[in-house]
Amino acid sequence: MLTLVAILAMASVLMAGILYPNGLPGGQGLTHLTVSASGISYGYPQVATIYVRMNGTGSNAAIATANLSLTISRFNFTVAKYIGNNSSSISTQSYSLQRVYNSSKYEASEAVSISVPQISNVSSILGALSLIQNVYVTQTSSSLSSKQSEQLMQSALSLAIQNATLQAQVAAGSNAVSIRNMTVSKGYVYPAYPAAYSAGVNSGPEQNPLFFSGREGVLEQVTVEFVYK
Repeated sequence: MLTLVAILAMASVLMAGILYPNGLPGGQGLTHLTVSASGISYGYPQVATIYVRMNGTGSNAAIATANLSLTISRFNFTVAKYIGNNSSSISTQSYSLQRVYNSSKYEASEAVSISVPQISNVSSILGALSLIQNVYVTQTSSSLSSKQSEQLMQSALSLAIQNATLQAQVAAGSNAVSIRNMTVSKGYVYPAYPAAYSAGVNSGPEQNPLFFSGREGVLEQVTVEFVYK
């Protein structure tokens, strides 16, 4: 798609040069070229989020709730060292207390998310959580940090401007081009490769499951008006 956009942009540049060899009307002898181009920069995420579900069962609601509380305490103690003992990194997503279908038992369940500031800790957390009974990892995701996103956007923008300038220079031949106006489209982040992990219930000593965070890209698009004599 990016190649097709570049070809179409080049075609429009060449057409403008053919129709107005001495510059567009009102351009005071300057030839105007408008080029659209994109730039992409890639980076590896530094932060992650782990989604966990925990439950507790009992013969009545009070016992189920107490068992869930015990599980939550073990969970909090386990992950604390990986998140700098920052309890605000753990957020409750949902909570439920209900009688188990077709049974006399009750089940209390809570789903939480863990914001992990260092993605290198994810594998260790997954391994540690797999040893806690009634704790289930449902999903993991990774993302760029704010600093990473800002740096990659600046890099992608620079590449987009370079690509636009190269296109304009080809159309202008030996004439030096200069930027007159520029419009920057909103950049966005997308995963080039999805995050993935493999985890199972470990019956032996703690084992760290494989976690591959993948790579993410930042795309910036620009429309640049160049002039040359």
